[in-house]
Amino acid sequence: MLGDTDLWITGDDLTLDDGKEAQLIIERRCIAQDLIHMIREKGYAVRMVGERDPIQLALLIQEIEREMDEDVRIVPGTSRLHEREMGVYYATADTVEYDPIYIELTNLA
Repeated sequence: MLGDTDLWITGDDLTLDDGKEAQLIIERRCIAQDLIHMIREKGYAVRMVGERDPIQLALLIQEIEREMDEDVRIVPGTSRLHEREMGVYYATADTVEYDPIYIELTNLA
């Protein structure tokens, strides 16, 4: 699907190939990148890093999962986010057209 194509962003910059052309990502990788950007752009990343209250963190994680489920490319109810270790989060979701996605979120702040 042409709609699941985007420029590949690494470290807040375009990823270039050997010819200095911007690289593209497609399908699952595109969806995963979009979800990562959504988490950062909506301020969830900063809130996750700063939240010390486990109850408030759990509520924030539920909010992020609901937001992930709002993406029409994600099967509703399949988004999961959990803290694997201090400051390292792992997100999963089933996609409508592709295999499931797995995202590791680190260096959020």
